Amino acid sequence: MRICFFCVNISHTGGTERVSSIIANNLAKEGHEVYMMSLVKCEGPAFKLEDGINTIYLENGSGDNKKNFIPIVRELKKINKKYKFDLLVEVDVILRIFTVLATKRTKTRVISWEHFNFRTNLGTKLRDIARKIAARTSDYIVTLTEEDKEDYEKSLKCKAKVKAISNPLVFYPNEYSNLNNKVVLSVGRMHTQKGFDMLIEAWAKVKKQDNEWKLRIAGDGDEFEKVKNKAVELQVEDSVEFLGLINNVAEEYLDASIYVMSSRFEGFPMVLLEAMSFGLPVVSFDCHTGPRDIIKQNEDGLLVSPNDTNKLANQLIKLMKDDELRHDMGRNAKENIKRFSIDNIIKEWNEILNTLK
Repeated sequence: MRICFFCVNISHTGGTERVSSIIANNLAKEGHEVYMMSLVKCEGPAFKLEDGINTIYLENGSGDNKKNFIPIVRELKKINKKYKFDLLVEVDVILRIFTVLATKRTKTRVISWEHFNFRTNLGTKLRDIARKIAARTSDYIVTLTEEDKEDYEKSLKCKAKVKAISNPLVFYPNEYSNLNNKVVLSVGRMHTQKGFDMLIEAWAKVKKQDNEWKLRIAGDGDEFEKVKNKAVELQVEDSVEFLGLINNVAEEYLDASIYVMSSRFEGFPMVLLEAMSFGLPVVSFDCHTGPRDIIKQNEDGLLVSPNDTNKLANQLIKLMKDDELRHDMGRNAKENIKRFSIDNIIKEWNEILNTLK
């Protein structure tokens, strides 16, 4: 098949672009003719692509997209007419705003790939509109979780088929944590979504029962100082280490014994896959969406009620105090996470492709 992955900006170094390049590369290896198309004209892809993958950059997508709407649609029509794509994969449902007209009355099949949480529009109502258009006009909508699949099917009149396909684990480490260091790790952007303020509240409860373990937080963002001040306010600053942005997160995974996630909501938290691949048991809020698709309750991690800092603290303490349980869950984590291997994920993508031939 001649497949085009249409991204907002292929020079971005985010998880969406990273996963898209992985899927594109693997489909190219299987013999498909693959293209990566960027709405925004940029210097080039952030992640290495297979030699046979061609890149396309729109001329009209780098400015005011509202003003340039018609030129963008016309350009997309021209590109599709030239290449005659069998399949267009929109690497962000919001791109359906442009492609719905560009692919109309063509033989090009369309997959709208939802990389976010259906219940949030990330501050733009245009995303909600795009989701409705995709539900009526795309051949498939691919979500990252079963919860999001259910939300699409319950909330929209979907003519499109909806299939949940998780993101793949990017790599398996050769080393694993020995789970003996008294370190709890959390990694992410300092943003309201990630709930680091709640993590500090939970940690203050933990420290009332344990004075030996340390909490390390890796990441930066607009709430960095706010979260640091929260640690001072709750008098736990001596047991919390703020690492900021780090280049080698693998070293932190190897040095930790528990991973904690305190997000208010997620899409599909790749950080859980990474932490568990290093053999770390996980304690996480059971937020919408993602954690319950990854964590097997009481087997490789512990899910707690969303935003309940008391329960988050209690489950952290449980793993801290029980060495045997911590090590059992760690062993299970690095084994269970193999179900997200790239081979398994590509099989699911191929199931869709086979129905579109």
